Amino acid sequence: MPVYPITRYPREVKLRDGSCVTLRPMTRNDAPALHAFFLRVPEDDRYYMKDDVTNAAVIDGWAQHLNYDRALPLLAVSGDEIVGDAVLIRRRGGSRHHMAEIRIEIAPEFRHKGLGTRLVRELIEIAYDAELEQVMFEAVKGVQDEALDALRALGAYEAGAVTDLVKDRHGNAHDVVYLVLPLGKWWEWSQF
Repeated sequence: MPVYPITRYPREVKLRDGSCVTLRPMTRNDAPALHAFFLRVPEDDRYYMKDDVTNAAVIDGWAQHLNYDRALPLLAVSGDEIVGDAVLIRRRGGSRHHMAEIRIEIAPEFRHKGLGTRLVRELIEIAYDAELEQVMFEAVKGVQDEALDALRALGAYEAGAVTDLVKDRHGNAHDVVYLVLPLGKWWEWSQF
Protein backbone atom coordinates (compact mmCIF):
# COMPACT_ATOMS: atom_id res chain seq x y z
CA MET A 1 0.00 0.00 0.00
CA PRO A 2 1.66 3.27 -1.08
CA VAL A 3 2.17 5.94 1.52
CA TYR A 4 1.04 9.50 1.07
CA PRO A 5 3.52 11.45 -1.07
CA ILE A 6 4.17 14.78 0.65
CA THR A 7 7.50 15.85 -0.79
CA ARG A 8 5.90 18.77 -2.66
CA TYR A 9 5.45 20.73 0.58
CA PRO A 10 5.82 23.37 1.78
CA ARG A 11 4.09 25.04 -1.14
CA GLU A 12 2.93 28.62 -1.54
CA VAL A 13 -0.43 29.14 -3.24
CA LYS A 14 -2.26 32.25 -4.34
CA LEU A 15 -5.93 32.60 -3.42
CA ARG A 16 -8.70 34.26 -5.43
CA ASP A 17 -8.27 37.61 -3.68
CA GLY A 18 -4.53 37.65 -4.44
CA SER A 19 -3.41 36.73 -0.93
CA CYS A 20 -0.91 33.90 -0.49
CA VAL A 21 -0.74 31.08 2.03
CA THR A 22 1.73 28.28 2.59
CA LEU A 23 0.46 24.71 2.56
CA ARG A 24 2.38 22.12 4.54
CA PRO A 25 1.84 19.03 6.68
CA MET A 26 1.32 19.52 10.41
CA THR A 27 4.33 18.94 12.66
CA ARG A 28 4.54 18.24 16.38
CA ASN A 29 5.46 21.89 16.99
CA ASP A 30 2.16 23.10 15.50
CA ALA A 31 -0.04 22.08 18.44
CA PRO A 32 -0.26 25.54 20.11
CA ALA A 33 -0.92 27.35 16.82
CA LEU A 34 -3.50 24.76 15.75
CA HIS A 35 -5.27 25.08 19.10
CA ALA A 36 -5.31 28.88 18.67
CA PHE A 37 -6.73 28.39 15.15
CA PHE A 38 -9.60 26.26 16.42
CA LEU A 39 -10.38 28.78 19.15
CA ARG A 40 -10.84 31.42 16.38
CA VAL A 41 -13.31 29.19 14.52
CA PRO A 42 -16.88 30.23 15.38
CA GLU A 43 -18.42 28.23 18.20
CA ASP A 44 -21.35 27.21 16.00
CA ASP A 45 -18.91 25.61 13.52
CA ARG A 46 -16.93 23.83 16.24
CA TYR A 47 -20.15 22.40 17.63
CA TYR A 48 -20.41 19.95 14.71
CA MET A 49 -16.82 18.72 14.83
CA LYS A 50 -16.14 15.16 15.90
CA ASP A 51 -13.54 16.15 18.52
CA ASP A 52 -13.45 18.84 21.21
CA VAL A 53 -10.89 21.06 19.52
CA THR A 54 -11.12 23.64 22.32
CA ASN A 55 -9.30 21.15 24.55
CA ALA A 56 -5.55 21.68 24.13
CA ALA A 57 -4.93 18.08 25.22
CA VAL A 58 -6.83 16.81 22.17
CA ILE A 59 -4.65 18.86 19.82
CA ASP A 60 -1.49 17.86 21.73
CA GLY A 61 -2.52 14.21 21.32
CA TRP A 62 -2.81 14.66 17.57
CA ALA A 63 0.61 16.33 17.45
CA GLN A 64 2.33 13.68 19.56
CA HIS A 65 0.88 10.79 17.57
CA LEU A 66 1.37 12.06 14.02
CA ASN A 67 1.33 9.23 11.49
CA TYR A 68 1.06 10.71 7.99
CA ASP A 69 0.22 7.33 6.48
CA ARG A 70 -2.84 7.05 8.73
CA ALA A 71 -3.95 10.70 8.94
CA LEU A 72 -2.31 13.48 6.97
CA PRO A 73 -3.16 16.93 8.39
CA LEU A 74 -2.43 19.63 5.83
CA LEU A 75 -2.23 23.17 7.19
CA ALA A 76 -2.63 26.52 5.46
CA VAL A 77 -0.43 29.15 7.11
CA SER A 78 -0.50 32.92 6.67
CA GLY A 79 2.34 34.69 8.46
CA ASP A 80 2.55 32.96 11.83
CA GLU A 81 -1.10 31.90 11.94
CA ILE A 82 -2.79 28.72 10.82
CA VAL A 83 -5.78 29.72 8.68
CA GLY A 84 -6.87 26.32 7.40
CA ASP A 85 -6.75 22.70 8.48
CA ALA A 86 -7.64 19.75 6.28
CA VAL A 87 -6.98 16.11 7.06
CA LEU A 88 -6.96 12.99 4.91
CA ILE A 89 -7.82 9.99 7.06
CA ARG A 90 -7.00 6.61 5.57
CA ARG A 91 -8.94 3.44 6.27
CA ARG A 92 -6.03 1.02 6.38
CA GLY A 93 -7.64 -2.37 6.64
CA GLY A 94 -10.49 -4.59 5.66
CA SER A 95 -13.30 -3.57 3.37
CA ARG A 96 -12.40 0.14 3.42
CA HIS A 97 -8.67 -0.06 2.64
CA HIS A 98 -9.27 1.61 -0.73
CA MET A 99 -10.77 4.81 0.64
CA ALA A 100 -10.12 7.82 2.85
CA GLU A 101 -12.13 10.55 4.51
CA ILE A 102 -11.46 14.28 4.24
CA ARG A 103 -12.30 16.78 6.97
CA ILE A 104 -11.68 20.50 6.63
CA GLU A 105 -11.99 23.78 8.52
CA ILE A 106 -11.13 27.28 7.33
CA ALA A 107 -10.66 30.43 9.43
CA PRO A 108 -13.59 32.82 8.92
CA GLU A 109 -11.40 35.56 7.42
CA PHE A 110 -10.12 33.13 4.74
CA ARG A 111 -13.47 31.73 3.65
CA HIS A 112 -14.83 32.46 0.16
CA LYS A 113 -11.30 32.90 -1.21
CA GLY A 114 -10.88 29.40 -2.64
CA LEU A 115 -8.75 28.08 0.22
CA GLY A 116 -11.13 25.28 1.17
CA THR A 117 -11.37 24.06 -2.40
CA ARG A 118 -7.59 24.26 -2.78
CA LEU A 119 -6.99 22.20 0.37
CA VAL A 120 -9.53 19.58 -0.68
CA ARG A 121 -7.96 19.35 -4.16
CA GLU A 122 -4.49 18.94 -2.62
CA LEU A 123 -5.70 16.06 -0.45
CA ILE A 124 -7.56 14.46 -3.35
CA GLU A 125 -4.36 14.54 -5.41
CA ILE A 126 -2.45 12.96 -2.53
CA ALA A 127 -5.10 10.24 -2.18
CA TYR A 128 -4.96 9.58 -5.92
CA ASP A 129 -1.16 9.38 -5.86
CA ALA A 130 -1.43 6.91 -2.97
CA GLU A 131 -3.60 4.72 -5.23
CA LEU A 132 -6.78 5.14 -3.22
CA GLU A 133 -10.02 4.69 -5.15
CA GLN A 134 -12.31 7.17 -3.44
CA VAL A 135 -12.57 9.80 -0.77
CA MET A 136 -15.63 10.51 1.29
CA PHE A 137 -16.96 13.53 3.10
CA GLU A 138 -19.77 14.12 5.52
CA ALA A 139 -21.62 17.34 6.21
CA VAL A 140 -24.66 18.50 8.15
CA LYS A 141 -27.51 19.42 5.83
CA GLY A 142 -28.94 22.87 6.48
CA VAL A 143 -25.80 23.91 8.37
CA GLN A 144 -22.89 23.10 6.07
CA ASP A 145 -24.66 23.59 2.73
CA GLU A 146 -21.87 25.75 1.27
CA ALA A 147 -19.43 22.91 1.86
CA LEU A 148 -21.84 20.45 0.26
CA ASP A 149 -22.15 22.68 -2.81
CA ALA A 150 -18.36 23.07 -3.09
CA LEU A 151 -17.81 19.31 -2.85
CA ARG A 152 -20.46 18.64 -5.48
CA ALA A 153 -18.72 21.18 -7.74
CA LEU A 154 -15.54 19.07 -7.39
CA GLY A 155 -17.46 16.01 -8.57
CA ALA A 156 -18.54 14.40 -5.31
CA TYR A 157 -21.94 12.77 -5.36
CA GLU A 158 -24.35 12.06 -2.54
CA ALA A 159 -23.99 8.45 -1.47
CA GLY A 160 -26.61 8.65 1.25
CA ALA A 161 -27.88 10.49 4.26
CA VAL A 162 -28.91 9.63 7.78
CA THR A 163 -32.06 11.47 8.75
CA ASP A 164 -32.03 13.46 12.00
CA LEU A 165 -28.61 12.12 13.04
CA VAL A 166 -27.32 15.25 14.77
CA LYS A 167 -28.94 18.00 16.80
CA ASP A 168 -28.06 21.67 16.88
CA ARG A 169 -27.75 23.72 20.07
CA HIS A 170 -31.51 24.30 20.09
CA GLY A 171 -32.38 20.62 19.84
CA ASN A 172 -33.38 20.73 16.17
CA ALA A 173 -32.48 17.56 14.29
CA HIS A 174 -30.44 17.68 11.07
CA ASP A 175 -29.54 15.09 8.45
CA VAL A 176 -25.94 14.09 7.87
CA VAL A 177 -25.11 13.77 4.17
CA TYR A 178 -22.36 11.45 2.95
CA LEU A 179 -20.61 12.30 -0.31
CA VAL A 180 -18.15 10.20 -2.27
CA LEU A 181 -15.62 11.35 -4.83
CA PRO A 182 -14.33 8.56 -7.08
CA LEU A 183 -10.67 8.75 -8.05
CA GLY A 184 -8.88 6.61 -10.66
CA LYS A 185 -9.64 7.31 -14.32
CA TRP A 186 -12.45 9.67 -13.40
CA TRP A 187 -10.03 11.91 -11.50
CA GLU A 188 -7.49 11.80 -14.33
CA TRP A 189 -10.11 12.85 -16.87
CA SER A 190 -11.41 15.66 -14.66
CA GLN A 191 -7.97 17.31 -14.67
CA PHE A 192 -8.14 18.28 -18.36
